[in-house]
Amino acid sequence: MKLHYLLFTLLLVFVSVTNAQFTDDMESYTDGQPISGDHWTDLGCGGGVGCAIMSTSEQARSGSLSGLIPNDGTTDAALDLGNKIFGTWVVRFYTYIPSNREAYWNMLGCLPICAEDWTAGRFFFNQNNVNPGIGEINNIIIDPVSFTFPHDEWFSIGIEVDISAGIQNATWAVGIDGQIVIPHGTPFRDAGDQIATSLGGINFFSLSSNNQYYLDDFEYCNNSCPLGVEEYFNSKVSITPNPVDDILTISSDEVITSIEIFNLAGKKIHSMPLNDVQTEVDLSGIANGLYIIKARMGDTEGIVKIVKQ
Repeated sequence: MKLHYLLFTLLLVFVSVTNAQFTDDMESYTDGQPISGDHWTDLGCGGGVGCAIMSTSEQARSGSLSGLIPNDGTTDAALDLGNKIFGTWVVRFYTYIPSNREAYWNMLGCLPICAEDWTAGRFFFNQNNVNPGIGEINNIIIDPVSFTFPHDEWFSIGIEVDISAGIQNATWAVGIDGQIVIPHGTPFRDAGDQIATSLGGINFFSLSSNNQYYLDDFEYCNNSCPLGVEEYFNSKVSITPNPVDDILTISSDEVITSIEIFNLAGKKIHSMPLNDVQTEVDLSGIANGLYIIKARMGDTEGIVKIVKQ
């Protein structure tokens, strides 16, 4: 038994090292087809239509495609986060839930599902289709927490899991639509105080015939994230890719009126007026390093760090 446990622990360490961080704007898939492979999998339902997340052009936050969890009651897709047992990990994405529709997903302790089957952090949006604009996270060590969200528009989800002191001491925080709904330092455990095996992934499940939601613009990084956690949760500005080689895409839910780029010494190296929710900036001519992006949107300003590589 001890040998089996040791082998399982070593396997988790190996997977944690080899499963790299990623970004996914959902543009590399085929409209109307199921998505499988790389960081997308399922919970043993065989993939394909009615199981895997579907590529769709019905909605998109950026580009022309997003991922759809439809109303079939069977789709059981999973985002593989690599069975992490150490480090600090941030996953951020955007979701769109139409009016008169509900949505659901939950955190996973390991992928593929292990004997523990740990599914703490169950996220409900408009549960049973009778609570429009109201969500709840339950099966967590603190009392179930409620929050508000908008229908018929894209809004952000940010999840941080801090495993730097080991999985038995892991904590987490959750931000939804720019608001912290699970505070930093909350133990990463279920309502029964059960410890997760690891940070396995997120299960996007079709809860009912009223279920329908779209997912787009995923970012996943470890404790070398160029963005701080608060920036991930609260910034209205999205920067992809990050790190960047040449072309940087800057977008926001609001109209961006100007963009400025500064080096760490505070020197402005680029500025441009704008009147759009998205633009591309060519950074091929600047040196590798860390930079600060300031995007102004009306009377507000979004500040994001980037890495030029």
